[in-house]
Amino acid sequence: MKIACACVITIQEGRIDMWINVVDYGAVGDGQTKDAVVIQAALDEARCTERGGMVIIPAGTYRLEKTLYVSSNTHIIAAPTARLLRDHDGYLVTNGRPKESFEGYDGHSNITIEGGIWDFNGVERRKMHNCFAIGHGENITLERMEIRDVAGAHAIEVCGCRNVWINGCRFLGFIDTGGRSFSEAVQIDLMKAVWVFSAFGAYDQTICENIWINDCYFGSSDTEGSQVWPRGIGSHSSTIGVWHENIVISGNVFEGTSKQAVRGYSWKNVQIHHNQLLHCGAGIEVSSPPLSDAKDTKNIFGIQTGKSQPCENTEIVSNIITGGLSYHHGIAIIGERTGIMENVSISGNIISDSAEQSNYSGVNIVYGDTVKVHNNILKNLKGTAITAGKGNSYNIQDNAISRAGGDGIAIIGSTDGVDIKNNSIHYIQDNGIVISDKVKMAVIHGNTINGVNGRNMDACPISVKQADYVTISANTYFDEKPEFQVSTMLNIASSCNHVLQNENYFPSPSRNASQS
Repeated sequence: MKIACACVITIQEGRIDMWINVVDYGAVGDGQTKDAVVIQAALDEARCTERGGMVIIPAGTYRLEKTLYVSSNTHIIAAPTARLLRDHDGYLVTNGRPKESFEGYDGHSNITIEGGIWDFNGVERRKMHNCFAIGHGENITLERMEIRDVAGAHAIEVCGCRNVWINGCRFLGFIDTGGRSFSEAVQIDLMKAVWVFSAFGAYDQTICENIWINDCYFGSSDTEGSQVWPRGIGSHSSTIGVWHENIVISGNVFEGTSKQAVRGYSWKNVQIHHNQLLHCGAGIEVSSPPLSDAKDTKNIFGIQTGKSQPCENTEIVSNIITGGLSYHHGIAIIGERTGIMENVSISGNIISDSAEQSNYSGVNIVYGDTVKVHNNILKNLKGTAITAGKGNSYNIQDNAISRAGGDGIAIIGSTDGVDIKNNSIHYIQDNGIVISDKVKMAVIHGNTINGVNGRNMDACPISVKQADYVTISANTYFDEKPEFQVSTMLNIASSCNHVLQNENYFPSPSRNASQS
């Protein structure tokens, strides 16, 4: 088929814009005609000009029998009701052809795709692929799109790209084609190998850098046979020696993900703020590569290191996490002995009302260094409100904790330097504050505790089982309800050394420490 050029060229302020309407190239949009060839012709017309062009897709349903390839300097504008329906077994859209190969960020770039309903049709077409596969590019904007019913893989995979904006998109529906219960709607990935990103190469370990994901919605579709996304945003591959950097996730709504709404993996310089997580299996997790994963502990030369790697600078601020948590914690910072999570701030979050089957923590930190947990509200959780351990310099301060099914604050695992100050802890089933493993240098100061030991298992307001150099001062305990009764106000095990306690208000039955 020979397709004549059908475009409008405008000149504004010295800039040439080419406007290309896919209908002028023969696209029908009736839901029956196969339109991919003529839409590709329109995209190729934009490709042939130095400055690229704008490709317009009007309202209609366009059946796509082939993958669409988008080249540099292309701006696609699809009408809000334009439906792009996958009718083949490959990707829906990529920015590179299978035989192309790029290095670094030298692939097709300066691309904007906005609008449209991009229907992967995964219930009918179950062959696993990404809907959008974007690699080796820079200055990529994807906005105001709806992506539906993806089979097996990801709605958008961004692999080895920088300067990427994903704004105001809706990710609806996922079909598990088998063994893919970890898939993310938006995957931030590494140009590691063909099994990570199979659209095109080269596989030169290019990272993702400068990624913004804002004001999107992640939920289910109304398609029979579809289900919720396992994860909203995340990564699940890494290479020792490289990190994804400068990632901002803000203003999104995640509803009903079966696993983490956000899973940062081998990321650094991260901000996750002002998101809403509704009834998700887990909340926000940021982690270093686990030692148990042989694929992800190799270096850029493919040599097994047997080590993880530290990840630094994570800020998790002002998110609302409510319901769910039957899979994992509300907020989790998970490092390794050789992969410490450094410089972490968790503040201003609300975590509440976990599901009945949950026993996970509101906040869980392991192998962290210089971690602040400040000014969070944690209420009606079935597990412990805040759990931390195996790290250095933990500051847990000014949190409001109410009705936890485990402990209020628990330090588990050897830790050097813990400050637990000015927290408000009310109606806790186990201990208000407990240090249960070897800790050096701890300050427990100014906490207000009201009602513990709801299980009647000899828990107490403050329990220190193994620690050296501990100051316990200016803490207050009240016991107002009959279901919260304690026989010991302050438990300090005999294995502890150099413990100073003063000016605590612990009313009867005992104002004194019990030695055990």
